Amino acid sequence: MKRKILWLAVCGLMALSLVMTACGPATTPTTPTTPSAPATPTTPTKPAEEATQKETVKPTSEAPQYGGTLRFVTTAEATTTKSIMGGFTTGTEGLWGGDWAKGPAGGYGSNTADWGYSFTDIWELKTGYVAESWKWTLDEAKDEGTIVYQIRPGMRYALNQKSEAGRLVNGREVTADDVVYSMNTTITDPDATIFRANPELRVAKVSKTGPNEVTVKIPTSGLANAIFRLTSQINIVPPEVITRYQSVEMPSRWKYAVGSGPYMVTDYTPGSIWTYVKNDNYWMTNPIGPGKGDKLPYLDSYQRIIIPDRSTQLAALRTGKIDHMSALDPDEVAQFKKTATSLLQAENYSTAPTGAPLTTAINITRPPFTDVRVRRALFMAIDFQAINQATTGGRGQIINWPFYKQNGYEALYLGYDDPALPASVKELFTYNPEKSKQLLKEAGFPNGFKTTVLTTSTNADFYSILNDYLAKVNIDLTLDLKESAAKTTLTTDMNYDITNISLPPPSIFYVGNAISGTSSDNPLRRTPDPLIEKTLVDMRKVVITKGMDDAIPMMKELLKYVLDQAFAFSSPRVMLSSMWWPWIKNYDGELSGGYGSGVWEQFVWIDQTLKKSMGH
Repeated sequence: MKRKILWLAVCGLMALSLVMTACGPATTPTTPTTPSAPATPTTPTKPAEEATQKETVKPTSEAPQYGGTLRFVTTAEATTTKSIMGGFTTGTEGLWGGDWAKGPAGGYGSNTADWGYSFTDIWELKTGYVAESWKWTLDEAKDEGTIVYQIRPGMRYALNQKSEAGRLVNGREVTADDVVYSMNTTITDPDATIFRANPELRVAKVSKTGPNEVTVKIPTSGLANAIFRLTSQINIVPPEVITRYQSVEMPSRWKYAVGSGPYMVTDYTPGSIWTYVKNDNYWMTNPIGPGKGDKLPYLDSYQRIIIPDRSTQLAALRTGKIDHMSALDPDEVAQFKKTATSLLQAENYSTAPTGAPLTTAINITRPPFTDVRVRRALFMAIDFQAINQATTGGRGQIINWPFYKQNGYEALYLGYDDPALPASVKELFTYNPEKSKQLLKEAGFPNGFKTTVLTTSTNADFYSILNDYLAKVNIDLTLDLKESAAKTTLTTDMNYDITNISLPPPSIFYVGNAISGTSSDNPLRRTPDPLIEKTLVDMRKVVITKGMDDAIPMMKELLKYVLDQAFAFSSPRVMLSSMWWPWIKNYDGELSGGYGSGVWEQFVWIDQTLKKSMGH
């Protein structure tokens, strides 16, 4: 009902905007393990559409307690994948991850990061997980980049005696050989995301160069992406598990997952619950605060309760059946502040409104969208301001593709009101149906044309609204509704006119998958643009030699050109919140450890006495 009301509001604003339009005028250094801290990014002189607000963390001197179960809601079921390692990586860790002590950390951290739902990839904020240390070098004369990892000694896999795979591995030590196997398997598996998204990594040479040392060699143009993908996104697994159980069909592979993470999955009931139990072999200790030096994790277990229905999710949080919930919109937060006043809150999650796709992509390889005038006409036929007002109360960010505003990357964001935004780009996001008709006429479509949007039923309302707008300029948009798996296949094969796609986070701007024509994981284009590709190569080199702060201005300048091509647009993004009961201690709304390992659940603890006193 709420979503329908929003779309009715959009329709009302459409009518109002049409009336208003009718009335008005138209030598390379070696990178150390712990680089110096980055300079503070500059903020645009004119504020962006929305700023994140967060309360200051007050340190507590309470001693952490062991035990208890943390419960939170999810809608995620076991997924299917063709990748060899797919499904076996639950409870595993990567080579590095976010440093908990550089977040709020219960009021004792540096607050350099918020570890919200932003997947921060600032390398200076990383700490070692499977890798104890690392270094990289770039030799331009040899066109060779090198990464050397020192693998943490004494680190062991979780031992689950009830698991056949757990007994097979028997809690043995994680080795350099495991790291080499995991990397080589991922970069050579055609079904793996990294293989598809980063073809430059397929030529990487990964080898064991010491008892606890792994070395990666790669051409210089691929070094930055190798650091990101191989260090952050390769989950380390025991080879004997993959060898023995790779024929097991999804979604049953979770039963055979063995990793070195703080928790291991012990039970999954489809449509009901995921259960994770602590890994008694876990290597990490608490780095900061009253519990410094404590063996982690504190919790005995945590559970992901599968609740598809939104109203049931909210009721579960309100009644304390779950301890934590993320992605709450401002209206939901306001209701909780009236009905469950003890709940704590943090804004940390930016996304599109319910029922709206993150990004709408235009197939620029298929006529009539090969003509930039047609793409620009489509943009100008849509009233982005009206949609923003109706769906977010005007609080949303309008320009979000290829990057939305994110904490730590403010200098990268090129928003609608940024003085650096070219007039020709701002024109794209300014409702002007008459200019849209003019461009269509110039492109040879004076009477418009018919086109199709490939999407799922979830986004049907949104594209119906777009169809109403486009009809005003004689563009007939037909909805081609598919199931998610079928849509994904058609999108990957570029068998569409218009479709909705996921949006990569700004934190990996230097990878450039959203705009590069060399990535098979980019559904927008398959033909490299010389300007884009050269800038990406140059920028990745700067990331390695000078740092991300020096690379960000290069990408922001490139965005002026990219946005002007009208490849894609996103729905207005609005800040959402996490809310949790105060018996979760040492917590301030963290949702991740950035890209790579590090789950917040391993650092928090439950005040059982407080929970009981509150009637739960």
